[in-house]
Amino acid sequence: MIDVRAGEAPIVTALAARLASVILLGAVACGCHAAHHPAAPAPPAGIPAPRIKPAPPVVNIQPLPVRPVQKSQPTTPDKCPAMNPNAPILSANVLTACDLARTTLYTLGPESMQLGLTQVDPPKLLTSDFYEVNLRMNPSSATAWASFTAEHPHAHIAFIRDDLVLEAPIVEALVTSGQVALTTQTALAADQLAQLAGRPA
Repeated sequence: MIDVRAGEAPIVTALAARLASVILLGAVACGCHAAHHPAAPAPPAGIPAPRIKPAPPVVNIQPLPVRPVQKSQPTTPDKCPAMNPNAPILSANVLTACDLARTTLYTLGPESMQLGLTQVDPPKLLTSDFYEVNLRMNPSSATAWASFTAEHPHAHIAFIRDDLVLEAPIVEALVTSGQVALTTQTALAADQLAQLAGRPA
């Protein structure tokens, strides 16, 4: 009689080895090993990698006074009042001031309001002869300005910074946009206008 158990050990060992190799091969084929994530593809040659721009810093801008124009007349720079940005200007007093170009002399009534500005845009070229500087107001000033323009049609007003008239427009319509556009004729004047209007508090 032949004892079959004597030959089982080599058979079992051979089967176990084959089964282990199949399991190992299956693990490699199915990707069950530790995952390796490919690196992000590099941008094409000559194209810089995109950058996330940081948010611009929040700047608190000095309120912009508004005064009614009582009188305006042509002048020359030597007849303009001396400029003194550090001298206090009382809002209830009449003010005599020139424009940025120092070609017009204004007599201005007491302050009507102060506009709270949130942003002064860089000068933008409108035509070959005009530049625009756009001022954006906070919500309360936008509401106050809308009410003022509704109640004072055709009013001649001046936007003031220190003892200078930035611009003296005539109210032509109700303004509800919360923005004021100031215009000037040269790039240099537009830069000066934007710098004065956007002066930090």
